[in-house]
Amino acid sequence: MSTEFSIRRSLGYAVEQLATRGGALLIVAYAVYQVLTQSVVQSLVIGALGSTGEVSQVYPLAIGLPVAVSTALTVGLVVGGTALGVVAMRALYADIDAFPTPDHTRRLARTVGATIVVSIIVSIAIFVGSLFLLLPGLFLAVNLVFAALVVVIEDAGIVESLKRSWSLSSGHRFRLFLLGVVISVVTGLVGFVAGLFTGFDPLVGALASGAVSGVASVFGVAALVGAYRQIAGDTADSLDATTV
Repeated sequence: MSTEFSIRRSLGYAVEQLATRGGALLIVAYAVYQVLTQSVVQSLVIGALGSTGEVSQVYPLAIGLPVAVSTALTVGLVVGGTALGVVAMRALYADIDAFPTPDHTRRLARTVGATIVVSIIVSIAIFVGSLFLLLPGLFLAVNLVFAALVVVIEDAGIVESLKRSWSLSSGHRFRLFLLGVVISVVTGLVGFVAGLFTGFDPLVGALASGAVSGVASVFGVAALVGAYRQIAGDTADSLDATTV
């Protein structure tokens, strides 16, 4: 296992992946997914609260679906979004230029199910930890940051992925925390820029938010994959053992 981990290399890896053909396709896929998700969730809210002029202004992507249909679609989007995340992690890990490949979609149903379960466990653990003055929650978030990625890349089981993530993060916790901060700041800035369009037109703002969310999502996943490649010792030429 590699003993060095570079934040700069992780971010550089992310930028390189975004500049590829596969990266561009993933950005489009995530952007479309974000817009669809906003539309369905907004339709669910409209259906529950009732459509008024003010509410319609706040939720410009709502399309007036029945609550039952919006609820079913929301569940479907959760599963679909997880599947997209699985494929994205694998593509950003290897063969991004050939995306999509059979390896990117191998054992997809099993992996999606395991990823959802792991994500729920991690979310609950972080939430419970955050109830105790926040620090335990941050500690758990850093230690379990690779759990879903281990399921996706290594085809690990649920318990195995949690143990593996804890092992991978050991000795790199502070740098992983800083990487998370950087990704959050970049994502926040991108979201802020997209939010500026809302002041001109709510619909344009919603669509712009979906588009930039696509970029931010792929960037965040790619940076995490870059960190994983270094720490797990499965490094590419562009991920040599150089530290910040």
